[in-house]
Amino acid sequence: MEPKVIFPLLKRIIPVAAIILIVIWLYQVYGALDYTIKNLPEFFRLVLEHFFLVIVSMATAGSVGVGLGIIMTRKGFDRFGSAIMVLVNIWQSIPSLGVIALAYGFLPLLGLSGIGVVPALIALFFHAVAPIVRNTYAGIQSVSKDVIEAATGMGMTPNQILFRIEIPNALPVIMGGIRTATAIIVGSAPLACLIGGGGLGFWIFTGIALMDMGILMAGAVPVALIAMFFDTLLARLERIVVSAGIQTEEYQAA
Repeated sequence: MEPKVIFPLLKRIIPVAAIILIVIWLYQVYGALDYTIKNLPEFFRLVLEHFFLVIVSMATAGSVGVGLGIIMTRKGFDRFGSAIMVLVNIWQSIPSLGVIALAYGFLPLLGLSGIGVVPALIALFFHAVAPIVRNTYAGIQSVSKDVIEAATGMGMTPNQILFRIEIPNALPVIMGGIRTATAIIVGSAPLACLIGGGGLGFWIFTGIALMDMGILMAGAVPVALIAMFFDTLLARLERIVVSAGIQTEEYQAA
């Protein structure tokens, strides 16, 4: 095989092989494999709960975050954009555990339960929406004003400019925010078990409480793999939704 074919192939195979070896080593050394096999039904239940927390909170955070970021750039609302961005940046600085604690303490004041899946989803949503809003706003704001003026001169309406020019050009930045938010959600989802939200955090915190590294690794390693899975999935999605021309421009700029 030619070097041009071998090197790209190795770039894909080596990281995957390294991850597999590390996972096998962790499971063997700490006894996580035996614990997982003995509790396989519970493992699948916790994984499904974790996926549910991630997918639902990500879908809602993505919809609201992108929508709010777009609204902040529209005429009449753009004057509030900077103020909202300050609040978004302050909110994002709050630790994951702090957001979970706020959901637990604040929701009962609204007549809602602070325990269960719904409070966990609300907490994850609020924790993940900030980077999506910030990237959407920044991405649309970074679109060249000359391009927008040229489109206006050609007779395009504001909606046509938004959907045909601004959003397509801002997609790489928006997708970056969504990938960041997904990583935040996957990493924060284990904390949901502290308020009865379920997920793999149950095994992680059980392992910590019992000082059992086998149980801890049986929960922590799948969380890391789920994070890599979603990041890879979103990276492939980004290649599909972002036009080839914009991807080429990004590559040349890099």
